[in-house]
Amino acid sequence: MTILKNAIVLKALLPDVALLRQQLEAAENGEIAETEFRRDAFVEAAAGELVAEFPSGIALCLRCQEKIIPSGAIQAAVAKRATEIEEERGEPLTPEEHDALYADVAVEVCKKAFVKTRYVQAFYHIESEFLFVNATSPGDVKRLMNTLVKLAGKVQTVTIHISAVKNGVTTRLEQLISSNGNTDEEVLPFGRLATDDMARLRRKLAPNEPVEVVTYKGTWLADNDELLNQLRDGFEVEEIGLTFPPAAMSFRLTHQFRFKGIDFAPLELEDYDGDDGAHDWRMNAMREVEGMVGVVQELCELMDYEQPVLEAIADDEAEQEPES
Repeated sequence: MTILKNAIVLKALLPDVALLRQQLEAAENGEIAETEFRRDAFVEAAAGELVAEFPSGIALCLRCQEKIIPSGAIQAAVAKRATEIEEERGEPLTPEEHDALYADVAVEVCKKAFVKTRYVQAFYHIESEFLFVNATSPGDVKRLMNTLVKLAGKVQTVTIHISAVKNGVTTRLEQLISSNGNTDEEVLPFGRLATDDMARLRRKLAPNEPVEVVTYKGTWLADNDELLNQLRDGFEVEEIGLTFPPAAMSFRLTHQFRFKGIDFAPLELEDYDGDDGAHDWRMNAMREVEGMVGVVQELCELMDYEQPVLEAIADDEAEQEPES
């Protein structure tokens, strides 16, 4: 089973593994309190470790907990209580009294609310300095990095983003379809990557016009003349299915340079026959993270993206959140 199913990619400089482990172990990681609306804390990532190591990197896991309170529930409860008090004493509440009532009611509602818990995993490849956050929402990335910064004191990050306009996916897909059947020269618009059977296109002709969306699925993209005509008619690739044979993996790449639906082919028993859970996890984590490193480096090279060079920063220059 694939561990890293989605990914938003950052370039990051994390603290030394031993120091990071010490910082996370010293932090409070208990469950959300009765009167708390939200709490984020790092918990065991794998094998009972807060900082779980695999041969080429480390993994972290952030537990995100928040109370589920229907919109307007607190305001409705405050209005009802305020009305009761005002009717009983025959005069309206002062602004200070209303604020105090609101605080009391919010605590009462919070105590009775259900708790929603979810986990955000992150995998860091030490040599390449790529941090893969297993998420589809930038909000999850921000929560993870904000919590990490609070504990580690300094973390320098830059979100990896490759424009889909200049020398991007749309242009390369058009080149791929146009060159179909060309035997005079080897044309590889996607390098070591290959397209599969999925593509979603979008086009907006004018500011006040609705967005047009066309989805292709279950059809070979490389020789799809209809798709080629759509691209020539102003449609751009919003999402495309790709494979990376060197790592036996497939995924969907969005125009925001986010990875979805990552899937790795099962390992053959003769190649890998582990029966230890922790060892199995380490080997799979290494395989998947190194596969993603290969994909990102291939895309960066194809699209002439110069990766940022990060340098260690002083404590007073610490980044508080990822730069985009």
